Amino acid sequence: MSHHPEGSFPALTSEEGSHATLTCALTPPPLAAPLTALALGALLTGPAAPAAGAGRTTTETTVVIEGYEFVPASVTIHAGDSVRWVNKDYDEHTSTSDEPGWDSGAIVPDGDFTQVFPTRGTFSYHCDFHSTLTGKVIVE
Repeated sequence: MSHHPEGSFPALTSEEGSHATLTCALTPPPLAAPLTALALGALLTGPAAPAAGAGRTTTETTVVIEGYEFVPASVTIHAGDSVRWVNKDYDEHTSTSDEPGWDSGAIVPDGDFTQVFPTRGTFSYHCDFHSTLTGKVIVE
């Protein structure tokens, strides 16, 4: 076995004189190339923008039904948040969307109802039992 200085290799030939191919040990495995391309793309373009609502915790806003009123009568929330109606009256009430959307059914005294609002918009609602009891949810 002959000794070769580090980094030098003898010419490889076959008996017929054709050349052999030497594959360098630094060749990345097949999966490494796509991953390297993804990493390079991230470096060139910066971090990806988060999806709408990603990384944000959702919140719950409470509307109290008291004295035949929704308190507050209008709430502003973000898409994905929820509104919880709590009945503190001595009578049953509902939280019912003016347009097709949601209907709590009867909310008994000390009962509650929660509705999630996944999309932006302004949603007016009322109590089915008491026509003067109205409110609005604004979703940004």
